[in-house]
Amino acid sequence: MGVLNPIFLLAGLAVAVPIYLHLFHRHQTRRLSFPALRYLARTERDHAKQIRLRQILLMLARVAALVLVVGAGARFYLSGRGGSHPPSAVVVILDNSMSSGLVVGEVRVLDELKALAGRTLDTATDEDRFWVVRAGEPWLPAIPGGAAEARVAVDETEASEAAGDLTAAIRRAVRLLSTSEIEHREIHLLSDLQRTAFELPGDRPAEDIPVVVRTGQATDLPNRALTGVVVGGGLPPLEGQGTEVTVTSLESASAADTVHVPVRLVVNERIRGAATLPPGAQATIAMPPAGAGWIRGYADADPDDLRSDDRRYFAYRSRAAPTVAVGGAPGVFVTEALAVLEGAGRVRTTPPGAAALLVADNGVGLDQRAANASTLVIPPADPTLLPALNRRLAEGGIPWSFEPAESTGETELTGAAIPAPLEDVRVRRRYELALVGDPPAPTRTLAEVESRPWAVEGTDVGARRYLLLASPLEADATSLPVSTGMLRFVDWIATVWSGAGGETTDLTTGQHLAAPGDATHVRFPSGAEVPIDGTRTVRGTGEAGFYTFFAADTVVWVVALNPPGVESSLQPLSEDDFESALGRSVFRVDDERDWERAVFRARQGPELWWSLIFAVLLLLLAEGLIASSGTGRIAESRARAEADAG
Repeated sequence: MGVLNPIFLLAGLAVAVPIYLHLFHRHQTRRLSFPALRYLARTERDHAKQIRLRQILLMLARVAALVLVVGAGARFYLSGRGGSHPPSAVVVILDNSMSSGLVVGEVRVLDELKALAGRTLDTATDEDRFWVVRAGEPWLPAIPGGAAEARVAVDETEASEAAGDLTAAIRRAVRLLSTSEIEHREIHLLSDLQRTAFELPGDRPAEDIPVVVRTGQATDLPNRALTGVVVGGGLPPLEGQGTEVTVTSLESASAADTVHVPVRLVVNERIRGAATLPPGAQATIAMPPAGAGWIRGYADADPDDLRSDDRRYFAYRSRAAPTVAVGGAPGVFVTEALAVLEGAGRVRTTPPGAAALLVADNGVGLDQRAANASTLVIPPADPTLLPALNRRLAEGGIPWSFEPAESTGETELTGAAIPAPLEDVRVRRRYELALVGDPPAPTRTLAEVESRPWAVEGTDVGARRYLLLASPLEADATSLPVSTGMLRFVDWIATVWSGAGGETTDLTTGQHLAAPGDATHVRFPSGAEVPIDGTRTVRGTGEAGFYTFFAADTVVWVVALNPPGVESSLQPLSEDDFESALGRSVFRVDDERDWERAVFRARQGPELWWSLIFAVLLLLLAEGLIASSGTGRIAESRARAEADAG
């Protein structure tokens, strides 16, 4: 039970009036004895108990009437599942990640979730405030609004092909609700409750905010999917060379599932090979040599109830071996990596003036670069050589300087745009990279150490691309030289980063893409074209397929994005993990018919004022009857006593 006008409860003090009158207010009378009235006095004494009882009843009736009037004025109501609700701030988390595209029976999971969100909005009032958070598109803003605006956002939501991080979505919802001044707050989680979408073990991200979650959509259906496709082991083939494509299928949750999945390899819209894959296996399909240019392809399996994970894309540029020059002495690790790549025919070493890429140790050779060459600058291991390096950078038009930095121990590289060869690399010793003056073009940090730049790229005054590393490529400075990623890094620098080749790494939807330095716009898989902004970063990559970068009308880059493999695992959240994964106050709805009664937890039932007023009228009527019956009995007794006395 609740009250809408609590200040009126102060009027309840009026009940003291009839109590005071009954207990303390007595008429002071003078007692005289008349012989004729002795019988009347005796009669009244006989009825004293009845009179006291009647007075108590009258007092209780008057007190109860006052209490009911106060309750009607204070507007008491019943709390329950019916009726209206006070103004509420609600975040609707709509899980439109790739798994929401699963078709169960003849209905898509996302359509059921949207219908449930619509039922929430049907019971909303004009005083409610809503945010719609799309878990599969976290880059989209959540704009506060009323039920009408929220309904538009829900209706426009379509299944993304990116992963959904529901733990991050719940934390975001808590931050949004903290900005609201409305007292009553809650989160409506509409999801298939995929286990991989939560951080486990969780830390109750919703805290004490009520979370209403529909558990009936949780599905654990068998799913067959392709989870990986790799061209040439991760290194793009050269022009005129054949290569291999390795395709990986999803491991089945059931050991009894041994059904083989037919897979077709399509390259530039032509079928180039086929294989069959049991669950959790790999198949290698040979691909014939290709001419120069961009190669687009995909591995395709027979469609099932979740279509988005039945195809994996790849793209690379078939090209001649890039030319590389070395300035200074970059160390044994770089030298050996270049020797291996040259022995495999993947690079050709030339003088600096004829090279497409210059590997400049301590900045040596910057003054000899070709007009269109790219540069990798590696700092020296000896910090006393930094002044010479900074002088060469300034003369070469690169607006950065290297400064000594205090050692902070071993730290892993981070960054939203970190390239695949630098993932999991740890840094033990580094220099500080400082921007000098205004750069001729926007720069971008690819990798960071403790929020400080470690790998930065940009273009110099001659519009030549450069990449600076904050650590020497020595074993005591970073783990890269002694890792399996060293060869990939050097090959990436020589081919992909310098613009000679293409990216064959299995990038996933939802990742930010770094735009090439000369790109002006990008074409999404849907065909939409978006200009490149000042950050040189492409966001909102929720579609699987090919992202084509253009410089005017010329294709300069093609990147293939695929759905995350974790989205193909449909195992739901376990019963034991609900509280830790969601919050302390979780309300689970097993039957969608109970949804309207479960949401808006501070629900207000019907007001009681009309029934209280009716009860007051009944009490006043009863009080009148009691009072009149008492007067009649006294008059009758007096008349009988007078008759006896006469």
